Amino acid sequence: MIRDLERSISAGGSSVSIIDAALREQQTLRTPVALFAEEYDAKSVRERFTHLIPLSKPSPGEQYGFEVNLDACTGCKACVAACHSLNGLDEGESWRDMGLLVGTRKQPYLQTVTTACHHCADPACAEGCPVLAYDKDAVTGIVRHLDDQCIGCSYCILKCPYEVPKFNLKRGIVRKCDMCQGRLAEGEAPACVQSCPNEAIKIKVVKLDAVPDRGSIIAGAFDSSYTRPTTTYVSAQPTPAAARPADAGRLDLDEAHHDPLAWMLVLTQMSAGGFIGCAIAMWLNLLTLSQAAITSAAALTLGLIGVALSTLHLGQPLKAWRAFLGWRKSWLSREIMAFGALPAGGQAIFATWWLGNYEWMKLAVTGTAAAAVIAVWCSVMVYVDTRRPFWSMPNVAAKFLGTMLLLGAGLCSLVWSCIGLAIAAWAMAFALIFRWSLSIWEISSYRRALENEECLWHKSARILQKHLAKRIELRGLLLIATGLVIPVIISAGASVPWMFGLSLLLMFGSQLMERLYFFTAAAGSKMPGN
Repeated sequence: MIRDLERSISAGGSSVSIIDAALREQQTLRTPVALFAEEYDAKSVRERFTHLIPLSKPSPGEQYGFEVNLDACTGCKACVAACHSLNGLDEGESWRDMGLLVGTRKQPYLQTVTTACHHCADPACAEGCPVLAYDKDAVTGIVRHLDDQCIGCSYCILKCPYEVPKFNLKRGIVRKCDMCQGRLAEGEAPACVQSCPNEAIKIKVVKLDAVPDRGSIIAGAFDSSYTRPTTTYVSAQPTPAAARPADAGRLDLDEAHHDPLAWMLVLTQMSAGGFIGCAIAMWLNLLTLSQAAITSAAALTLGLIGVALSTLHLGQPLKAWRAFLGWRKSWLSREIMAFGALPAGGQAIFATWWLGNYEWMKLAVTGTAAAAVIAVWCSVMVYVDTRRPFWSMPNVAAKFLGTMLLLGAGLCSLVWSCIGLAIAAWAMAFALIFRWSLSIWEISSYRRALENEECLWHKSARILQKHLAKRIELRGLLLIATGLVIPVIISAGASVPWMFGLSLLLMFGSQLMERLYFFTAAAGSKMPGN
C-alpha cells in the first residue's frame, strides 16, 4: 500500500507526504461510523431514530423491551459510553456492558453481546426489595429504581440473575438502567439506541403472553422461567449449542461487602439457640427463675448486637427503619420483622421475672425462642430465594440451623458453668457431638461438589479451593482444637468456666469463618461480560 502511495505521489509530482496521503484516503472510506455521522447531520435527531423506537405506547398486555441484532453488533462499546455519558454516571459506574460468546475448537464461534436491564415481566429485584425501591411502570413495563427510597442493602443484586443492579459506593445506593424512560416519553431514543452506528439496538413493543417462560435469552444466561426477561437477541445465524461466555470459567470471589452480615447471622443464630436451650431446660425444670433470666439475657444481648451490626453493611443505614415495607413479598423484610420481635420477647421475659412467675416466664422464653427460630428460617429463605446454586435449601438450612444449635448449646454451657450448674457439661457434650456431625457433613459435601462437575455448586467449590484453601485449613485446625478441649471440659464438669469460654470462642471463630466465605464463594449467574 505504501509503495502504491509513493508511485501516485511521484507520478503527480506532488510534495504531499505519505502520511498526508494516507489520511486523505482514510477520509474517503465509507465506514459505519462515517455513514452514521453523515445521516445524523442530515436529519434531525427525532427523524433519525424514529424507526428504532415505538411511535405509540404499549396496549394493555404489552410493554417495551430491548431487541439486539447480534449480526450488527461489533463490540465497539459506543452504547456503553453513551449510556455512561448521557445518564451522568459516576466514574467506574456502568449500566450497560459488553460481553463475548465463544465456541470450541471443533465449532469456532465469536460473538459480542451488549446487555443492560431486561425489564423483566416478573422482576426479581422488585420482588426482593425490602423498601419497595423498584417500580414497574403499568403502561410501559419499564422497571425503574427509586433512588430516594433505596437503603443500599444490595439484596436486589443478589436477587437479579443477570447482575444488572450495580451498587454505587459513593452514593450508598443501587442504580440501574431505566431504558432512558424520560427520553422515550418525549419521543427520543435511549442513549444506547442513538449511539450504535450499526443500529444493533432497538426498542420494541412485546406482548407479555409471548415473553418466554423457559430457556435462556442467550447462551450462558439464567433460565427465563425465573424473571421472564423481555430482551430479545436476534441473529440470522443460530447460536451453536456449545457457545458459552468467554468469562464462564473465571473463578472470582464475589464482592466482600457483606462482612457485617456474616457477624449478624452467626450472632443471631447463636442467640436463637440460646433461647432454645433455655426453654428446654425450663420445661425440664432444670433452671430456677433467676438462672433462666440470666441465660435469656445473654441470648438477648447477642441477638441485639447481631441485629445492630447488620445495619453496617447498608449504604444508607439511617434509613434502615424502612425495611419492613416489603414484608408482603420480601424475605428480607420478614427476617427483619422477625428479629424485631426479640426486644419485645426480652421485655416479656423481664416482666415475668420481675413478677416472679416461673410458668409465665417459661411461656415468654418459649415464645421468644419460637420467634427467633422463625427469624433464622427467614434468614435461610433470604438466600435460598436468590436461586444461587451454593445457596440451595439443603446447604443453607444445614449451615444456619446447625450454627444455631451448635453455638446455642455452647452459649448455654458457658452461662450455666458461670453460675455453677452441672448441666453445663451436658450442653457442651451435645455441642461436641453436633460439632463433629456438622463438620463431617460439611467436608463430605465440599468434596462431592469439588469432584463432581455435575454438582450445582461445583464452581463455588472450585472457588473455595483456589482462593480460600487457607481458611478451610484454619477451620480444620479450629475443629481439632475444639475436639481436644471439649472432652477435657466434660470430664472436669462445671468447675472451669474459662475452658467453656475457650471452647465457645473456638466454635464461634470456626462458624464465623465459614459465614464469611459463605458470601464470597457464592458464584451467581450473570450475563456474558458483566
